[in-house]
Amino acid sequence: MKDRTLKLVTLFLVSSVIFFLFDVASDIYDRVIANTGTNALDLIHLAFEIFSAVALLVAIKILVQRMLWLSAQNKEKAESLKFLRGEMDAYVREKFEGWALSPAERDIAMFMLKGLSISEIAVARSTAEGTVKAQTSSIFRKTGVTSRMELMSVFMDEFLDVGQALHSS
Repeated sequence: MKDRTLKLVTLFLVSSVIFFLFDVASDIYDRVIANTGTNALDLIHLAFEIFSAVALLVAIKILVQRMLWLSAQNKEKAESLKFLRGEMDAYVREKFEGWALSPAERDIAMFMLKGLSISEIAVARSTAEGTVKAQTSSIFRKTGVTSRMELMSVFMDEFLDVGQALHSS
């Protein structure tokens, strides 16, 4: 559920509690203070209204606690993702340097990691597809892989290992 929806649900519950509390107060005034007389059905009705108000208050407390917990979890995950992105970027650059990729090969390798096709890379770089294919072959040779998937797996394995290490600690 979105944060806004949870806030609307909480507002609805608070409104319901206010309604039940006013109704309970009105019933107590009518039956007890104004002494208009009470019977067993009136007392049962009053007990249900009190129970409903208390149950709604408990639901609000649980909902607010859950919203706070979800907010904290969201913040923690966002911080982990930010860290992982920074670590991944540094790792990719380090690997590219270690493989001695040229600037053009680095661009193409990055586009491949992002999932672009040969033709999309050619358009993005304003280069012929044949040039991109030749540079792709050079990248595969320098990196020791034979396919785009193998190249991606080199980075995904590291990304997953770092993510798992963060999650375990």
